[in-house]
Amino acid sequence: MARRSILNRSFSTREKVLILVLVALLLVACYYFLVVKNVADTKAENDLQLQEIQMQVDTQTALAMARTRMENELAELGDVGKLPVVAAYDNIRNELDELNTLLSGVGTYDVKFSQPELDGELVRRPVTITYTVAGYNEALGIVQSLQNGTYRCDVTDFALTGKMLADGSIESVSATLDVTYYETTKGATNLSGLVEKSAS
Repeated sequence: MARRSILNRSFSTREKVLILVLVALLLVACYYFLVVKNVADTKAENDLQLQEIQMQVDTQTALAMARTRMENELAELGDVGKLPVVAAYDNIRNELDELNTLLSGVGTYDVKFSQPELDGELVRRPVTITYTVAGYNEALGIVQSLQNGTYRCDVTDFALTGKMLADGSIESVSATLDVTYYETTKGATNLSGLVEKSAS
């Protein structure tokens, strides 16, 4: 008796339904993995990239706003070219020349530089200046000229003492100023003479 092949026989209705369901499931699975999941993954990746781009845009916007604010603040200061500069260490010769020029019209004066102090890249050079002039306006004019000089400095303390005549007018005014010049180690060729700032 000849054997009949299983493929030569006709499928029953139940087998045909099961095969159709299986084919439908395979089609749905293929559609899900090849279309739906792929689209969802691509969308999720695009959303992440969009968030990163938005963060970069926000950062650039904040930087642009900060830059605009700083430019406006500088514009309020006037001509930036006239602002005092923080010179490279050791600038004592130039600072002393400027002080001598500034005090050249003063009767007597004394300039004493103290040990420069290093704090990171910043150098603070303390100076004590005493001078005598004819009046208070001249004494304060020198303080203002120091603040607006070529090299960045702060007048940290000053005392003015007037010498009065018998008629109540001012004979002279003596001034003592504590000034700090600021320098930087950037661009410096020699750092000798510096002491580290003590921790307080």
